[in-house]
Amino acid sequence: MKPIHTSYSTAETFVFPGAITLKLLLSGKDTDGTQSVFEDIVEPGVGPGRHIHYEQDETFFFLTGRFDVEVDGVLYHMQPGDVAFVPRGTVHAFKNVGETAGRLRYIFSPTLRIEDMFRALYASLEEGDLDAESMATIALEHGQEFVGPPL
Repeated sequence: MKPIHTSYSTAETFVFPGAITLKLLLSGKDTDGTQSVFEDIVEPGVGPGRHIHYEQDETFFFLTGRFDVEVDGVLYHMQPGDVAFVPRGTVHAFKNVGETAGRLRYIFSPTLRIEDMFRALYASLEEGDLDAESMATIALEHGQEFVGPPL
């Protein structure tokens, strides 16, 4: 594996209007699949449903805003600079509880199919077919599962 530099301004970006803008900052193709790094810009009141990554650890770095994070049934109130680690197989969710958009970065390790999942979700949105059922199906196809409502 070789060192890599990526540019924020050219990161692959997926805009889910009124919800989340997702940026792929470092792809697993550049890390031999060891990790992928993402950034989310999350609108107030928004967060995914409770979900599980069966074969990946996820580490969150909270950059701006205020977030609540639930990990394995425990609720944490996150501020800029806070970090949360979610071991594979653990139910978790987050929500922007602030009044403005917030930013967080996160690492999936290993990468596996997570990048393809986000691309498939975005493609479904562009086709006008993104709803809770299609999200659940896409997640399962990529080794993830939605198991409960958002926070």
